[in-house]
Amino acid sequence: MRTIRVFIILFLAGFNFMASQSRELDSLSAAVKLMPEDSLKCETYLKMAYLFYSGDASEMYAHKALDLAKQLNSPGLAGKAFHRLAWSYGLDEMDKKTAYLDSAAASFTKINDAYGLGNVFDTKGTILMIYGSIEESFESYQKAYDYFSSIPDEERKAGVLNNWAIAEYTGGNTQAALEKYQTALEYRLKEVPVSHIDIARLYQGMGECHRLNGNLDLAATNYLKGYEHRSAADNIGVVESMMSIASMIYEAAEKQEDTTSILALLNTYGFQSSQDLIEKSEKTRGVSDRPGLQNEIMDVKRQNYLLKGDFEAAYGLLEKQKEYQEQNKLKESSLEALADMKVRFEKDQLKIELLEEEVMNQKTQESVNMLLFSLVGLLLISLAGFLYFQNRVKSGKLELNEAHREQQIISMRSMLEGQEKERSRIARDLHDGLGNLLSSLKVNFGSLQINFDDKNSERIYGTASEMIDEACSEVRKIAHEMMPQSLRKLGLRKAVEDLVVKMDAVHEFSAELHVHGTERTFDDNTNVMLFRIIQEALNNIVKYAQAHEVSVQMVYGDEWFDLTIEDDGIGFDPHSADVEKGMGLKSIAFRTEFIGGTYDLNSRIGVGTLVTINIPLSEISEV
Repeated sequence: MRTIRVFIILFLAGFNFMASQSRELDSLSAAVKLMPEDSLKCETYLKMAYLFYSGDASEMYAHKALDLAKQLNSPGLAGKAFHRLAWSYGLDEMDKKTAYLDSAAASFTKINDAYGLGNVFDTKGTILMIYGSIEESFESYQKAYDYFSSIPDEERKAGVLNNWAIAEYTGGNTQAALEKYQTALEYRLKEVPVSHIDIARLYQGMGECHRLNGNLDLAATNYLKGYEHRSAADNIGVVESMMSIASMIYEAAEKQEDTTSILALLNTYGFQSSQDLIEKSEKTRGVSDRPGLQNEIMDVKRQNYLLKGDFEAAYGLLEKQKEYQEQNKLKESSLEALADMKVRFEKDQLKIELLEEEVMNQKTQESVNMLLFSLVGLLLISLAGFLYFQNRVKSGKLELNEAHREQQIISMRSMLEGQEKERSRIARDLHDGLGNLLSSLKVNFGSLQINFDDKNSERIYGTASEMIDEACSEVRKIAHEMMPQSLRKLGLRKAVEDLVVKMDAVHEFSAELHVHGTERTFDDNTNVMLFRIIQEALNNIVKYAQAHEVSVQMVYGDEWFDLTIEDDGIGFDPHSADVEKGMGLKSIAFRTEFIGGTYDLNSRIGVGTLVTINIPLSEISEV
């Protein structure tokens, strides 16, 4: 939930920018064709790359700017072009992003441009935060803040502190985040003219921190201050402020916490109740053109229905959200709610089946008892002897089966531990051995004196250099897939997030991760097994499913940890001979049994596939 809120903040921050993007691009495209080859044309190329933000078009204009900057022999413009190129590539191309940022830093260092260096390290911090390297992002933000302090530039210092606070909040350190938000707020409040949108964004972040800390009154106060500044700017972000307060009230009511003081605070701002917040959000000018905000409003309304016990209305709203999302191609929180409802329904069905089975067993036992009481003398003695003999046979079988199972578990443990050690060794050898060797080859190759007047030599040099770069990237990719560092450093959730993000970026289907419940920290062995299960399931989807959407869901309950991997692909017959021979599904079942869980596969041709893993928390070692 915290990650979802962070990205909602980032989304709203850039919304006004996207609205005017198309008009400004059309104007710049016409103007740049008539410009001479000078610094103004270079700046125009950079502006166009910025408007495209990322992708092929952004990369093209950034390269044009870089070529012109080199032609003009301008390190400052070259640094800006390198900086923009770093934003043009996706998260799956971190090597290129960091390389361009390093080049930008080198260009700005030549001319001692503190402002340019501050922007580079601010960008680097944001990229590292999104990628999940939170600690490294802190170091970059510190450098950016120091550079802007040396100028000084209060506005840019406030911007860095805002990004830094988001990284602290994402990493779970709300106290550090609040301190940085407060310092940034002090800068913003001194600006002339006042930047209401930037101030509102800071109050929203502070509200999220207080909410996470359980201080609901302070959270509501900050949300309402953000609402006040967004209202002053006539910004549609007021909907986010109102929905944050309403959602918080419903969460508190569900936990039977007192919300009287929050409602009293709402009254001072002209709101009568939480229902009034919803109604005013729905009437906000422009909200009808914002599918994401409409979906957020429906999420909060659903909370209200569930709190009132009106499950029929809540389910009806979920169905409406699903239809709405299909029309607008949204993938937000209602999908999580539908998944929650599905999990609850399946658990209720399981309880009903167990109850029916218990009743049948009770009836059978009663019949047996009546029969036993009707037997006399010799028959009773004979039956007792038979039962005794049968019990001894069953006990012997159980002991034999248990010994056999223990032997299988020992064999499984040895094999799986051996596999993971071998993966770690190969990954380490690839990264430290072959990776360093290729890097050294790149450096030595780059130091060769090549006659670039000879086009054939230039072509050979360029091709070889590209092949070395591709080999370096492939080695790092293979090493990461064999043993992802985030699994060891940041735990299961972060490693799975990285895996899902990479799948979403690399493949044609859309992949999402949803996490519910209070997160638990498992031991390394369990983390590795669960990660391999998810990795194998996603690889099967890539190979066979032809899916458009893929959902990975982890649910932390009080007694169970539930994992589901679902796709809407072509499906298959789980009972076919080819499937039974498949090693991928056997590997999933094998690893699930190893960590004490149960495995279920549900698939139909033309519908899709659902893999369900249920593990009792009593079987999992927690750290």
